[in-house]
Amino acid sequence: MIISTETGGLGNRIKSWVSASRLASDARVFWPLTDNMPARFSDLFENSCVVESLPAEFDEYKSWRLTLLPEDEECLPERFAVVGAGAHPIIRGAGKLWWRIRGRPDERYRYMLFPKQHSRRSTRSDARHIDLEYGRIPAELRRAYVPLFRSIRVRAEIAARAQEWANAWLAPEVIGVQVRTWRDYAPRYRKYHLPARKRLLTLMSDADPASRFFVVSDSDDIEPFLTAEFGRDRILTFPRKTSRQDSWQSPEGVVEDLIDMLLLSRTQRIFASYLSTFSETAWWLGGATAAVDVF
Repeated sequence: MIISTETGGLGNRIKSWVSASRLASDARVFWPLTDNMPARFSDLFENSCVVESLPAEFDEYKSWRLTLLPEDEECLPERFAVVGAGAHPIIRGAGKLWWRIRGRPDERYRYMLFPKQHSRRSTRSDARHIDLEYGRIPAELRRAYVPLFRSIRVRAEIAARAQEWANAWLAPEVIGVQVRTWRDYAPRYRKYHLPARKRLLTLMSDADPASRFFVVSDSDDIEPFLTAEFGRDRILTFPRKTSRQDSWQSPEGVVEDLIDMLLLSRTQRIFASYLSTFSETAWWLGGATAAVDVF
């Protein structure tokens, strides 16, 4: 028996579940309640694959990364990943030395030019990963994973809430904007969110003036910030009953996070925060066809 045991946020858990399902059609999900996940599996999904406790013997899949089978390596060259897997050690070392010689003038080294390193436990030394690579992912792997994401059955009442709002507001020209501020982790807030705000504003300013933006975020400050920049008529948000920045504290908050994810998955162009598995999971749920700009 293969069981997904990932205990991260919503996007991480869904990716782990899908990975386990690719390894075995009868894979199971262990979905413990934690400080950052107060919603039970059954509060969100109708699939009959959850286990309430772990058996004596099982194979564990505990990772936010999408699994890769040996045959997948045929279409993935070494050092394929450019996000979260790191640059070549020589390039990384030279860049870090130059950054230090310049007196560490900014955070750019740690931000985009030389991507954040993930733990060795979850990162392959050959950088054969497809996580957060969006349109760079080979078509063969997209075809393998899209049906698995489509097999996820969201609770009918949750899907209905998303469908009703989408029918009223999500026209084809609406661009999805997902802003991960890392408001709960100050180092990443400084390293990733603050430097990215300028690029986000540039992306939105360069968009067709007739376009509107569907905005989701982990912070309640983003909607008024973008409204001040682009006007109320161009900014759309789902009318939540829960606070965005406190959504992880209640089951209803997680339900509305899932609705935001489902709505984001319906847009055909997405401006996505660097390193966010929320927008990545939405992209997969939408069929892995949307054009994505990472900021």
